Amino acid sequence: MDINFIDWLALKEVFIDGTTSVAEYAAQYAAVQTNWVYTFAGIIGITILLLKKNKKWYWYVFILLYVIMSFTSVGMHTANYGEFVPGVLTTKLFMSYIDMSFTEYVAWAGVCCFALEFYPDQKKKRNIFLIAVTAIMLIVIGTLTYEVFVIHDRPLYIGGGGAPMDGKTGGLSLAEFGCFLTALPILYLLVANFKKLTKTERNLFILIILTFLAAFIITSIWGDNEMAPVLLGNIHGHSIWHILSALPIFEVVIWVDQRTVNQKFEKAGLPKM
Repeated sequence: MDINFIDWLALKEVFIDGTTSVAEYAAQYAAVQTNWVYTFAGIIGITILLLKKNKKWYWYVFILLYVIMSFTSVGMHTANYGEFVPGVLTTKLFMSYIDMSFTEYVAWAGVCCFALEFYPDQKKKRNIFLIAVTAIMLIVIGTLTYEVFVIHDRPLYIGGGGAPMDGKTGGLSLAEFGCFLTALPILYLLVANFKKLTKTERNLFILIILTFLAAFIITSIWGDNEMAPVLLGNIHGHSIWHILSALPIFEVVIWVDQRTVNQKFEKAGLPKM
C-alpha cells in the first residue's frame, strides 16, 4: 500500500491532475478544517468537567475518544480522494477504517456512559445492557474489518445504490449505519428512565438526540465529497455534520453536570433542580 495524502499547498497540481476536481478539493479541505471543532469541543468539555470537579471517569473517556476521532477524521479526509478503487487497499480506504473504528467506539462509549448513569446500583441490568451494546460494537467493527481487509471496499449500501464509496453521493456504508444502530439504545434509556429525570435533564437529553438526528439526516443526503446544492454550492453537507455532531459535547457536559448536582441534592435531602 503506497502512502498517499493530499498536498494542500499544491493547488495547481490538485486542480490539473485529472482525478480531483475543484469541488472535491474544496469539500475535503472543508471537512478537514471543521474536524477541529471536535478537537476544541472535546478539550473544552473535559476542562469544564475538571473545573466542576466531576469524578465520573467514564465521561472523560467518552470525550477523549471524541478528541482522538477528530484526528483520525483529519487523516481520512486528507488521504488522496482519487484513491478509492474497489478491490484495492489504498491509503484512503485504510484511513477510513481507522476513522470509522473510532467513530464506532465513540457511539459505543456514549451508550455505555448513559447506562452507567442510569443503572449505577443495578449491576445485573447494567451489565446485561453493556454486554449487548458491546456485542453490537464488535459486530460493526468486524464487518468494517472484513470490508477493508478482505474485499477492499466499503459500498454505500444504504441510500447509495451499492455504488463504490467514492464520496460523491449521499448514503451510508454498513459501518456508518452500524454506528447509528450502536447508539440506538440511547432511545431506550431515555424512555425507560424518562419519569426519573427532572424537566431540565429530560429537555437536555432530548436536545442531544435531536442534534444528532439533524446531523444524521444531513450526512445521509450529501456525500463527504459533494458540495451541497445550497447557496450556489457554497455549503458542504458533511462539514455541517462535523459541526452538529460536535455540538452535543457541550450538551452532554451540561447534562452530566446538571445530573451530578441533582444527585448530590438528592443525597442531601434537598429538592432537585
